Amino acid sequence: MSKRIWAAVLVAAVALSSTVMLPMGGTQLVAAATPQKGSAGAEVEDTSTDGRTTATGFQFRVTGKEATITGYSGTTKELAVPTKIKMVTEDTATKPGGSTKPDPDAVEYAVTAIADNAFSGNLGIQTVTLSGGLDSSGRTFGIRSIGDRAFFACHDLTTITIPSTATSIGKHALSDCVALTNITVSEGNTRYKVIEGALYYYTAGNGTGEYTLVQYPLGNTATEYKVPDLVAPTLKEIGEGAFWGSQYLETIVLPGPVKTVGDNAFSECKRLKSVSLPEGLASLGAEAFRSATALPEITIPDGIKTLNNGMFQYCESLRKVNLPDTLSIIGNRAFEGCKSLTEFKVPAGVTMIGDQAFAQCENLREATIPMKTTSIGSGVFSGTNVTILCHHGSQAAIYAGNNGFTTERTYTVAFYTNNTYTSVISSQEVAEGRDAVAPTVEGRDGYSMSWSGSFTNIRQDTRVHEVWRKLFDVTFVDNYNGRTEVVKVPEGTQAQPPAWTMAGYTLSWKEEIPEETDSNFTVRAVWRNSSSGQVIGPNVVKPAKKGTEITKGNCVYKVYSASAQNPTLKLVGIANPNATSITIPETVSHGGVRYKVTMISANAANGNESITTLTINKNITAINAKCFYKCKNLKKIRIKAKGIVNMNNKAFAGIHSKAVFYTYESQKTRYRAMLKTAGVKKPTIKRL
Repeated sequence: MSKRIWAAVLVAAVALSSTVMLPMGGTQLVAAATPQKGSAGAEVEDTSTDGRTTATGFQFRVTGKEATITGYSGTTKELAVPTKIKMVTEDTATKPGGSTKPDPDAVEYAVTAIADNAFSGNLGIQTVTLSGGLDSSGRTFGIRSIGDRAFFACHDLTTITIPSTATSIGKHALSDCVALTNITVSEGNTRYKVIEGALYYYTAGNGTGEYTLVQYPLGNTATEYKVPDLVAPTLKEIGEGAFWGSQYLETIVLPGPVKTVGDNAFSECKRLKSVSLPEGLASLGAEAFRSATALPEITIPDGIKTLNNGMFQYCESLRKVNLPDTLSIIGNRAFEGCKSLTEFKVPAGVTMIGDQAFAQCENLREATIPMKTTSIGSGVFSGTNVTILCHHGSQAAIYAGNNGFTTERTYTVAFYTNNTYTSVISSQEVAEGRDAVAPTVEGRDGYSMSWSGSFTNIRQDTRVHEVWRKLFDVTFVDNYNGRTEVVKVPEGTQAQPPAWTMAGYTLSWKEEIPEETDSNFTVRAVWRNSSSGQVIGPNVVKPAKKGTEITKGNCVYKVYSASAQNPTLKLVGIANPNATSITIPETVSHGGVRYKVTMISANAANGNESITTLTINKNITAINAKCFYKCKNLKKIRIKAKGIVNMNNKAFAGIHSKAVFYTYESQKTRYRAMLKTAGVKKPTIKRL
């Protein structure tokens, strides 16, 4: 049989749904059906004639009776990876009549692993089903391990099914699979779980187990990663490459329990703008943020000692990096290509800066390097025009001189906890003539902290220590405006009063403010009118706002003047419509303020038929229109006020026809004329 005919027969045989015996010369082959997409619990069989590649294109190697998939040369987009491979030979057994039968010595291999890089970079695969479970005889079969970078950068891969038998998934196995949206783990797997779309490794412990985030589904279009509530309390690690290649995430917040972030965890996250790293973080992997080109700022928590190689390489938008005092090593290429960095202060505890750490940071103008930095690699600032701020005679100064960089002299400013200078909080290099920045110090209840000396305009090495003073409460009170402010004042210093103002008045204080505070005390405001010099005493309460309604006894008033010197009210209504006797008092007290009652508003008691007796006391100056109009039973009116200037239209029109007005002899003539204007044609007036 020619090779062309044999190839055609083989292609046809591969498409059959069952094993077929194919003659070739004096040998036989067993070819399996093309694996169909199926459940992760189903066995999938394939065949090979050369011990390297199956009939459908899976490359493999064997060890004993087990096979490992090492690659794929086929074109199928939906892969069901075989769980067994039969190795067939060209030997045949001939029956009478020339028929053939399978070789009883054909070898079968159980596929148990996917090798490192097996499918890495394959751009055609869209779905992958890895199978495993129990066969009809109750024996376990299927994939147990998936190697490092097994499916790395399979950019078209959207769906993968991981079998219940898988106990190991290698580093970066699914990293940079930018279309991946659907990860499934078959029921029964005791190590891997999918929770809210992401793949986690789970280690059972005493009580609650611990989680590692293995892979985030990079095709997910969400802009924020929120750790699920089930996982957050015990999420200990972000696996290597877990977010590598996300094209949508902008914000990632990691919970407190996370201790480790693996290599390349956030590499190539092109839209990532904010990452919140927990305070307890102990390790950040190499190239953790490489090419996160939108990231503008990041804070590395205390406890991190090393910025591993390439950590922020090509983070082109990175302008600010907040580094901890615990840092001791800046690795090779840590900030290479960070084009937005303009200045950088190496923390005081850093002893080593690796090769090309700031290479191609083309806008970097200043880099401050401390005395402790004794190892500076090659090409650290290549491609920059940086000025190195450093101590005279330091390793950084020597490096700058040897490599043609401009230098500017710095001094060390150290901050200590006490005046014995035995416990340093932090130190920093400060360029000559500039100011140091004090570290944040945790407060103490009831005390204030200051520094023992100045750390501005630095001209020499400087050290300062904490100075703690007891705090006293100084209370400033403005009764008139109803406000109080309590100022915490350090012992031995003078309290600074609040900057209160009031239009037309100047402020002073009744009590003296001592230059050195040694106890709690209260100071009260005194307001003086800028024009008249009249004083509003410290205990005066401010009147209510103009228009505020006040009810006292049978009368309803409104504030007419809110002046502190002369607060006044006007009568606007009768609170008790059944009251027969109404007295308008000289003053009304309300809210600690005594108001004069100076006016009766228009229509105040218009139409009231209950009132029979009315007394108008001495502070009234105006009785307005229709205020007692048609009070037809009003018969006795006492007017004690001598300062009334007007009684307006119909103020008393329609009262009792035999009404009698009582007033002082001196006012009878004047008020008679006013009463006629107020609607009383022939007023009867008697002496009060």
